[in-house]
Amino acid sequence: MPTETLAPIVEALRQVLSSPVTVTTDVAATLAAFEDAHCLDPQIQPAFTAAALRGFIDGMPAHVVHEIEEPLGMAVAVVRWDDQLLLIGPYTHAQMYPGTAEEVMSRLAIPTAYLSLYKLYRTRYAIVDAEYVHRSATAVLRAAGHDDALGALQHVKAEGGTIAPGHGDLPQSGSFAVIEERYRYEQDFMDAVAEGATDRALAALQGLSGMPRITGYLNTPFLGATILRIMARVAAQRGSVPPVTIDAISQEYAQRLHRVGHTSDPRRTLGFISQMVTDFCEAVRRHRQRGYPSLVRRVTDEIDLHLSHHPSTAELAESLGVSTSTLARRFKEATGTTVAGYVAQRRAERAARLLATTSQSVRDIAMFVGYDDANYFVKVFRAEYGMTPTAYRDLHAR
Repeated sequence: MPTETLAPIVEALRQVLSSPVTVTTDVAATLAAFEDAHCLDPQIQPAFTAAALRGFIDGMPAHVVHEIEEPLGMAVAVVRWDDQLLLIGPYTHAQMYPGTAEEVMSRLAIPTAYLSLYKLYRTRYAIVDAEYVHRSATAVLRAAGHDDALGALQHVKAEGGTIAPGHGDLPQSGSFAVIEERYRYEQDFMDAVAEGATDRALAALQGLSGMPRITGYLNTPFLGATILRIMARVAAQRGSVPPVTIDAISQEYAQRLHRVGHTSDPRRTLGFISQMVTDFCEAVRRHRQRGYPSLVRRVTDEIDLHLSHHPSTAELAESLGVSTSTLARRFKEATGTTVAGYVAQRRAERAARLLATTSQSVRDIAMFVGYDDANYFVKVFRAEYGMTPTAYRDLHAR
């Protein structure tokens, strides 16, 4: 059947699928036009180049509908008969959720400079079910006087620049040596957090960040920070930190990560992750420090979780079922300081972290850590650090 006779069917399929549909006898020109219109970049999407597609089409059997899926998440269907070729697509099978593009870029070791371009590219095309594509191609075949020889869609996986039938092999993120090294760093990282060893945890983190790009998920900021947050949570639990404390730290950094967003500045990302890891390690050390008895640990956990509006010693004592004097005595024996002194120390530590990592005003930080009077906050902070909050920021701000 002449190509022009199939034109009404082709146009109807374009409307139904919301995807390009072409029947042609000029295969070379059509594939060249396809590459110009739909190949994001020959270097990162070689399967959508005219040369790669022509090589596959020349060798594929007639009357069999093939769907070529390539690593960026796009697909195209092709079938040939006589001297004609049907080309449907590109299209995609899946919606692009938040983080999808970043994961694809990291997995394929594609520079982050392509991220915005890839997001725009991917969202240009319709989401189409493979079964609808097969039925559409089969309808065109029948209209042309031919049968679908296979009776099913032949899926083809494109890996790199080669188009070949998929074998179902699981993808590897690097050589065996590189994978083993990554797992060693990850194990070192989790062991260090579980022990509260900040320096060791940060050294392992530095090792992970220096891994080859194809395995270094830290190169995908939002995804990398999220993965490490989960790893640190699990490790802190191994370190016997109470779940309520772990959850409080985790939620704080989840919210901060949401505000930071998908930053492309690796130094900012690594700084954020380093501070998060430090906080988890500090929580482990605080929980283990000097073998505090259970009563004192429960008090320090309660203070740390509600630092900006902690309950009074009397309220803590009542909730724990002991007298105020007993709680005060046992706390002083274990920590060497009073409950009020511990609160002042912890508030100063949290304020110091905020001074070094944020641009919030000293007054706002004072309010955040529980001081309505900024002048009194300055006095407490100077007693802990030997300098004013402003001087501390000037010395430590990133």
